[in-house]
Amino acid sequence: MGEFGDFLQNARAYKGVTLRDAERATRIHRRYLAALENETFDELPPLTYARGIVRTYAQYLGLDPVTVLAMFENAHGQRSGGFRVVPAVKPIQAPTHWAPNFAIIAFMVVMSAVVFAWLYSAYLAPPAMPATPTVAPPSLQTPGTLAEGGQATTVALGGAQVTPVPTPSPAPMEQAPAPADAATSTPGPTEPVTTNPANQSHTFEVVAEDRVWVQVTVDGQVVLSEILAAGTRRSFTGSEMHVVSGNAPLVRVVVDGVDQGPLGSQWDDEATFPRQSRP
Repeated sequence: MGEFGDFLQNARAYKGVTLRDAERATRIHRRYLAALENETFDELPPLTYARGIVRTYAQYLGLDPVTVLAMFENAHGQRSGGFRVVPAVKPIQAPTHWAPNFAIIAFMVVMSAVVFAWLYSAYLAPPAMPATPTVAPPSLQTPGTLAEGGQATTVALGGAQVTPVPTPSPAPMEQAPAPADAATSTPGPTEPVTTNPANQSHTFEVVAEDRVWVQVTVDGQVVLSEILAAGTRRSFTGSEMHVVSGNAPLVRVVVDGVDQGPLGSQWDDEATFPRQSRP
């Protein structure tokens, strides 16, 4: 039996359970649990399923699953001789020859033509001459009659008479009166701004009375997940702290200098601090 198997067996003995108890709680056959403790990895299922068994068993024993998985990978690699990747096909070193990309060349030629046309039209093209009004010859310029007061105007041009239609003048628009109370309206009273007491900062302490695994989450972020030795104290600052432990009676929590007592009364327990007072 190696270091990995001794570690699991000592954790199970510390929890005070047998392989049959672990089998009932985790629903994993005790033959696989015994294979992990004895490091007889040949009796385990394929490696993908074996990793899941190790993770579930570590959580049941109150251990850090990441740490236990790393120990399992190390022990399993030493027993199996590690892993090697052998290339299936030998790479072929083919000589490289430069070949022009005609699509890129054609694109560059078209873009150059577009830029040249734009520069020519913007800077090099001669300015356009203004159009000169055409004047009718004197023989066609005959005096016409202009009638005032919205009547038709008759103009004789080369023997033909043209009578344009008078355009009615638009009626003046009336401006709507502004509401009488628009200028006298006053803003209503402003509501006082209240602060949210849930954002108050607290000082938390986690004290391990014996060797125990603890996971601490402060304001939604995991800040601690490891096995603490007996007498270890860890301090954190935030508005809310959530603590999970496999041996909850051996973990004490202090909030703002006030001892909150053990984390829980059973082995696997969790709690959130500061504790919310019930109405």
